[in-house]
Amino acid sequence: MPETNATPLVELIGIEMRFGEDSTEKLKVLENINLTIQENDVMALLGPSGCGKSTIMRILSGLIKPSSGIVKFRGKPLQGEVNPGVAMVFQNFALFPWLTVRENILLGLENSSYSLEEREQHFQKSIEMVGLDGYNDALPKELSGGMKQRVGIARALIMEPQILCMDEPFSALDVLTGETLRNEIGRIATDPGSGFKSLVIVTHNISEAVYLARNIVVLAAHPGRVEKIVSNPLPYPRDPASPAFQQLVSQIHAILTNSVLHDEPSIAEPEIVSSETIDDAAFAPLPNVTMGEVMGLVQMLGTESESIFALATRLKKDFSTFLSVIKAAELIDLVETPGQSVRLTKAGLAFRNADIKQRKKLMGDLLLDLKIFKHFADRLDQSETHELTEEEVLQDLAQLFPNERPKILFRHLVGWARYAELFSFDTRRAILKRFEKEYLGKPPASRLKGAEA
Repeated sequence: MPETNATPLVELIGIEMRFGEDSTEKLKVLENINLTIQENDVMALLGPSGCGKSTIMRILSGLIKPSSGIVKFRGKPLQGEVNPGVAMVFQNFALFPWLTVRENILLGLENSSYSLEEREQHFQKSIEMVGLDGYNDALPKELSGGMKQRVGIARALIMEPQILCMDEPFSALDVLTGETLRNEIGRIATDPGSGFKSLVIVTHNISEAVYLARNIVVLAAHPGRVEKIVSNPLPYPRDPASPAFQQLVSQIHAILTNSVLHDEPSIAEPEIVSSETIDDAAFAPLPNVTMGEVMGLVQMLGTESESIFALATRLKKDFSTFLSVIKAAELIDLVETPGQSVRLTKAGLAFRNADIKQRKKLMGDLLLDLKIFKHFADRLDQSETHELTEEEVLQDLAQLFPNERPKILFRHLVGWARYAELFSFDTRRAILKRFEKEYLGKPPASRLKGAEA
């Protein structure tokens, strides 16, 4: 391990990031990110969707400039330029389909001063390291997904970067191919002759982070921030079946579960958007989850508590994504999450056992207990036309939830409310209105006539 007084390869100091220009899109993605990457480090950025993992990686590589804060490479601040010590591997391979394997890999040396002989030496070293000998003249269309990703890795390795950055490199691969390539990356990361000093990898997978990383940065979302940095002392090569490995997985599972399911509620100080100031205390954003996913969770739960981690493993679901479904169900009061488990509430049991009509009525009552739905129900009732334009709703959402994407919140607001028959949305007119229950009772001809009118 590097000495603590050595100059870090990369430092992120007080990094914040905001996206969007207009009032309905501007949001804070990252808040006060402070990270240090030393030589011989393998760092994993782990967290739920929306926590800014990929954004952090792009900032440290210099591909995007933060809204505020400082990025240093070997002690010198980057001044808006690409980090010269970083090479990137993307999840979607990013190969040129008209170039051969050899030509795609050599692109990594396009702007280098190496001679032809030196380029050939670097090429041979990198292609051997990823096990692609014999495929020099193949086109990407002839390769499997795993082989395409190996080409992307070789293209990064040929540059001999100080830091190799990998953004979800196994997510586009099948399980077996991903496992094979993950093992290969573990081998390369611990090989002194690999050509790079440190590795930074973005992942959703806890076991993947524990298998590869020496330091695991657990991030929380809305906005993205460092929840905890966990040191991984396990020696290489690591055995996922060992008790120590499983204990560390469980520890990180608990940290991530707590960061997703027990966040402080989103509290804003909105401007006046109606005749009265919005009471903003206890407003909670809707998770990026469909009502169908929530109902699926409720249907599969029994009367006893189940381990969240075991449940996600059994369903072969990405853990952090699965946590979002549980958080949505918990927000509606269909489930509760004591410790690291999940179980149905009384309302959840009633919902699971109800028929379709009863479910809609019960869901409507539960949603109106959420301040976001109550707010828009009151706004619609107070409106002279009992309608709100999409733009009006987006403006409210942007003010209530400055760290969220209003259009995504709007989509889920409409989707959840449609299921519960609270609101309807006229897509052609871009109008939100109260659900017209009497409309459902009209015979088909009347409905058709009304639609034509």
